[in-house]
Amino acid sequence: MRRRSRKRWLTHGFFRTYQIASRISAIAADPIAYLRELEEITVDNAVLDFLPKWQKETVLHKFARWISDEIFIEDTSGPYVIEDVLLDDGKLERRRYLPVDLALRAYGISNDRPFEIPPYSGEMVKVGDNIRKWVESDDVENACYDYFINEVRLSQDYDDLQAQIADEVFHTMFFNRVALAGINECIAMYVRDMDRDQLDDFPEIAALFEGAGRLKREPPPKWARRAVFFRDRGRCAHCGTDLSGLLDALPKEQFDHVVPLARGGLNDITNLQLLCEMCNLRKSDKPQLPSSQYRRLYEL
Repeated sequence: MRRRSRKRWLTHGFFRTYQIASRISAIAADPIAYLRELEEITVDNAVLDFLPKWQKETVLHKFARWISDEIFIEDTSGPYVIEDVLLDDGKLERRRYLPVDLALRAYGISNDRPFEIPPYSGEMVKVGDNIRKWVESDDVENACYDYFINEVRLSQDYDDLQAQIADEVFHTMFFNRVALAGINECIAMYVRDMDRDQLDDFPEIAALFEGAGRLKREPPPKWARRAVFFRDRGRCAHCGTDLSGLLDALPKEQFDHVVPLARGGLNDITNLQLLCEMCNLRKSDKPQLPSSQYRRLYEL
């Protein structure tokens, strides 16, 4: 069977896809409650990575990478993955591994022997009435953390794994316009507070702005329009008007910024929806909740 191009086809392994998507959705629903966590991707000019126009590594990809990395860090504290390994003498030996190593192996990214977590060292701790759980010692947790931070996290293999996970989350969440609007609003909060004086050391980023807290309007490229057109089934996201003529016949202005540029919105595919001319004119630059209605794949 001819191998399909990775540029066009995604082999979906569903590794933590829904766990990551759930966390992103929670942040999107109430970004103010997660301001402290959002500092991980916004402080020290990190927010500038979101601003270049029409990146294929979208806002959603960046959120997925961030959340995935946070979960892998949490993994270093346990619980760990247990596997029974068959030894040469026919005996079974129970070994413990970090999920990141098993994910690298499962995706065929790395065939290196996974890091073996040190032997059990800790104690049972009471966490409720008649409930106890095993808590690893600091020695075990520190060994796992050091291995992850100083070896795995700095490797190209890990970057490839993160790219794969981010693609899977994007593929799963791109149909959730409400969540996409929420994460774009997260970044818009920071964009609205920017002015050109803050960007003196970043002339390429400063050139993207047309005024304080407002990016220049840039027409969406064909690949972005095509993706949004097919996601929205060629229909206005608000009123359902059929716009399914040739894609190239659609005016670029009908691909609407969900979070308006005037309110810090990004030129990002996750911030686009397809609107008919009437709905687009009615919306203008006013904030409006994105539609949560989608055409069924088949009629009931």
